[in-house]
Amino acid sequence: MGHQDIDKEIAHLEVVFGLISTRDRFPLSYWHQRLRALRRESMMPSQRLRIARLEATLRLLREEEETTRTERQRDSTATQR
Repeated sequence: MGHQDIDKEIAHLEVVFGLISTRDRFPLSYWHQRLRALRRESMMPSQRLRIARLEATLRLLREEEETTRTERQRDSTATQR
């Protein structure tokens, strides 16, 4: 994959990451895999920076997902009492 192809893929992911949420039909693990596939290629520093931003976005979404899961478990436990 050439640098221009990598740029196109990163640009696509930047658009998608601006729209995804923890309730989407594609799990966050899918998007992690897409990023990992890109990291295997040799990248320019600006591309690495953009990938790092996308990874940070996924981390925030993962934290949100875990918080939501914890809250649901706590609510479910409280309801059962």
